[in-house]
Amino acid sequence: MGVHPWVETLSAVHEQRRWVLPVGLAVVALVIVANAGSSVGLGTSGNALIVTLSTAVYAAAALVFLLWFDAPLPITVALLLVMAAAAAASRHGDPTGTGGIGLYLGVAYAPLRLPRRTAFAVAVVSVVFFDVELALEAANPAVFITVVTGGAALFFLFGLLLRSEQEQRARADRLVFELEQSREAEKASAALAERTRISREMHDVLAHTLSALVMQLEALSIRAERVADPLAGGLSRAHKLARDGLGEARQAVAAARGDTVPGPDALPELVAQHAATTATCVTLDVRGQPVDLPPESSLAVYRTVQEALTNARKHAAGAPVHVQLDWRPDGAVVEVRDHGGHGGHGAGELHETGGGHGLTGLAERAALLGGHLHAGPADDGFRVRLEVPA
Repeated sequence: MGVHPWVETLSAVHEQRRWVLPVGLAVVALVIVANAGSSVGLGTSGNALIVTLSTAVYAAAALVFLLWFDAPLPITVALLLVMAAAAAASRHGDPTGTGGIGLYLGVAYAPLRLPRRTAFAVAVVSVVFFDVELALEAANPAVFITVVTGGAALFFLFGLLLRSEQEQRARADRLVFELEQSREAEKASAALAERTRISREMHDVLAHTLSALVMQLEALSIRAERVADPLAGGLSRAHKLARDGLGEARQAVAAARGDTVPGPDALPELVAQHAATTATCVTLDVRGQPVDLPPESSLAVYRTVQEALTNARKHAAGAPVHVQLDWRPDGAVVEVRDHGGHGGHGAGELHETGGGHGLTGLAERAALLGGHLHAGPADDGFRVRLEVPA
């Protein structure tokens, strides 16, 4: 399971901003204050000018280095070398000053920003700058070089230890991230397995019980029609309802499995079928940019239009029907309005149609999805409106 590189990068940056940056800024401030208060001090001539210029260059390079966390490698190397050269120049202007402190800051922080080999090379070059100045001007160069080089080695080792600690934190963060992803995947897998099991059991029931019922009703309907039995019409309608219910139940099982189910994409075909079957004018208007809907929401949109068209055929036969689908960034709104002029299908109540997916059931489904369904009389007919979230 892969992890984005930014997980470790953000962790390292946060760690540096938490304490490495404040410490570095404090050291830079210490260098400035110490040089200003030294025996030579800051000034505009002689050694004081050298100290002033070297301190200013060092402070500028150090601030850029400390604040620019993601600077390219060549720039980071150049900034560290400038800091080392400025520290050596400060030591040249004031042998009793704090040039060594400035050197140690760059040596300690190099491993935190650079690859280990590059950091080691930069540290060596920085120390060489300072040691050359000591060899040329120190009263006892061997002692000073040994002390400065040993101190630089200790600070470089300290930087390596800090780097290792940061890398361990980053690895721990990565492991936590991977563990959370693994747990989410396990939950999703368990939910899918349970839905598959339930769907399989429902399918078995449908395949045996309802399928047998449909066949029995069909046989009885055919026999009743042959003998002109008055119950033939009722049996035919019962057969149709059972067959339609079987098809809808199979689609519900498919939705539970996560299979493709009819949704907004199937509305043009549904509208065309209704227009052809009823010989009425049915228009479809789609607005906005489509968004991805969960399978349950997609099926709810389809079922709502299907139910509204069925109600229009029953209660407003021959009346024109308009279907409008509005896509929104956070979901979809579908509205079906017939113009039957009948003042509502039964005083504005939600109606059942016998197919098992009446408006009441659809309203309950919409509420479970976090949406809302409203059905009632309109100006010259009846309106059904569904809102579902994405």
